[in-house]
Amino acid sequence: MLDEFTYTSSVRNSPEYKDVPILNILEKKQYPGGAANVALNIKKLKAIPYLVGVIGEDDASKVMHELLHREDITNLYIHTSPRQKTIRKTRIFQDRKPVFRIDVEAPSEYEPLQNHFVLKHITDAINNHKPHAIILQDYNKGVLNATVIPEIIALAKRHNMLICVDPKFDNWELYKEVDLFKPNLKEFEFMCKGEPQTLEEKAKALLDKIKFKNLLVTLGADGNFIYDGKKTKHLNLKSQIQHPDVCGAGDAVIAAASLAMVCSFSLEETADLANKAGFIVCRKENVQPVTFEELSM
Repeated sequence: MLDEFTYTSSVRNSPEYKDVPILNILEKKQYPGGAANVALNIKKLKAIPYLVGVIGEDDASKVMHELLHREDITNLYIHTSPRQKTIRKTRIFQDRKPVFRIDVEAPSEYEPLQNHFVLKHITDAINNHKPHAIILQDYNKGVLNATVIPEIIALAKRHNMLICVDPKFDNWELYKEVDLFKPNLKEFEFMCKGEPQTLEEKAKALLDKIKFKNLLVTLGADGNFIYDGKKTKHLNLKSQIQHPDVCGAGDAVIAAASLAMVCSFSLEETADLANKAGFIVCRKENVQPVTFEELSM
């Protein structure tokens, strides 16, 4: 995805529509979003990401390629489809206050072909680079779908890779036996609807369904909740942010948590690092990654 932030001001209203301001663009900022932001976080944490995804042949894709090139992130495993629109999220601000968001996206009309290329690129990246882990960052935009998810997990298991998942509302039940399952609280409660009320009871019920090895539920300002199949723990944030900017926070959390697991951190250490990464990003403006130096302080 391409994340855009457009800052405007207004000194008069439109003559065509009553009480509708005319917005004058002051500044536009563009960032790699979605899975590309996860890759950027991994890069800033001094690891090497191999990004797999789908973009279109349009102006947004040109910007995306330039942003990735600037950060020295390879685009070798990104499938470009002339039949696909690059997802673009444009957030409009008036006098520094958010007023609305414009999304450009359309589902692929050629899903079987897209699935073929996604699986081919993942296979090539694994064979060429022998990565330690795979992160499945699911936004329910169609790249991770019911066909490819089981195949990706099977492929990663054959290569003894850690599998870390940031799920969404669709297809979550397909992420079986993964090493790290990281929903946010809203997603977690959706997955456990009809189950007992406490976080611990819900976690045990979810374990019965998908047999994850480790669960990390992000709770926003309340920190996170972890469960390793034996014990649970709630890790609070050490301080609060007055006006957090949550854009990209989940991407930073899954990147930091995945790298922590690659480095054999305990689940509690992983959760503590993830808390810190999310806290740092929520203090930044727009979609910006956490850096190794920030996380080391």
